[in-house]
Amino acid sequence: MKAVVYHGPMDVRVDDKPKPKIEHQEDIVLKVTRTTICGSDLHLYHGNVKGMEPGQTLGHEFAGVVEQVGDSVDEVKAGDRVVIPFNISCGRCWFCRHQFWSQCDRSNPKGELGAVYGYGQMMGGYDGGQAEYVRVPYANTDPLKIPDNVSDDQALFLTDVLATGYFGADIANVQPGDDVAVFGAGPVGYFSAMSSLLRGAARVFVVDHWPTRLDKVAKIGAEPINFDKEDPVERIKKEAMGKGAVCIDAVGYEAVGHHSHDASSNPAYIPQNSLQVINWIVQVAHKFSTVGIPGVYMTEFANFPFGQFFQRELQIKMGQCPVKLYNEQLLHLIEVGRIDPTQLISHRMKLDEAKRAYDIFDKKGEATKIVLTP
Repeated sequence: MKAVVYHGPMDVRVDDKPKPKIEHQEDIVLKVTRTTICGSDLHLYHGNVKGMEPGQTLGHEFAGVVEQVGDSVDEVKAGDRVVIPFNISCGRCWFCRHQFWSQCDRSNPKGELGAVYGYGQMMGGYDGGQAEYVRVPYANTDPLKIPDNVSDDQALFLTDVLATGYFGADIANVQPGDDVAVFGAGPVGYFSAMSSLLRGAARVFVVDHWPTRLDKVAKIGAEPINFDKEDPVERIKKEAMGKGAVCIDAVGYEAVGHHSHDASSNPAYIPQNSLQVINWIVQVAHKFSTVGIPGVYMTEFANFPFGQFFQRELQIKMGQCPVKLYNEQLLHLIEVGRIDPTQLISHRMKLDEAKRAYDIFDKKGEATKIVLTP
């Protein structure tokens, strides 16, 4: 089968790999119909994720049709269309029983963290879904059936970015009437803004500098702020009438425009000033509010502004979205037409074009979300 395979920083290729097989009684083999590149995949692409080894099939956002089922699988059957959360959950450990799906204690044989498709040995070593087929373990727990009136494109982002965006608004405790500031207009920022509006936010400001992405968030009712053209701190303070805003960091440590790339010495991006977003947030956050951070942080920072967080009595909630906590409710919002995730799609390409797709998505520009079809 064809699969998008990691060969090293800035080097992904479409290779031929053996088709996956049932390895355990609760496995299914999924024929992938849609997959996509996530902003988190760019951390891999840049070579910034420990434990990522050449030969790994990439991709943690995918949907498809069940082709084979293990002997103990009774929740789905061959022919079902399903979407799969990016975090792998056994359904039976203490964390899964308490709906902390992203911290499953059994799915990752490689370490303490929960498991993720296509994200290296540290996250379980599972091959991802940027391929024609993928093995899905714990199939009595993770797959979510797609209703007949919902397309694969509509359901695809329930794997990660739609759920993660809602998670950002949820952990920030966005309430009706709040002014909200979302930092980052990429896919997670887009859905954080959409989710904040769904939860009743009065105004949602989105900070970025990519015009295409800012145009996208404007179309769903958010107010774009281009940090190349104005100071986001001054603008948010002014618009929020001095009270500040509930803040969501949808960027993480690889802040766009704040890292360098010296291809002559290192093919990987080297983050610089990765606390830029955090330093903006600590200035504009509503005192005594909770800052939601669904953006990925994978390293330690000595200059984190703890003092300012303490003085403004700000709380922080952050981490990997437990997708199963949200995806069924969000699916129903799609089903009844309240939201249309496909508006984020900018490119539709074949799996064979994955190398070019990664390059396009990495350069941002016109790319907001690229859907790949095997």
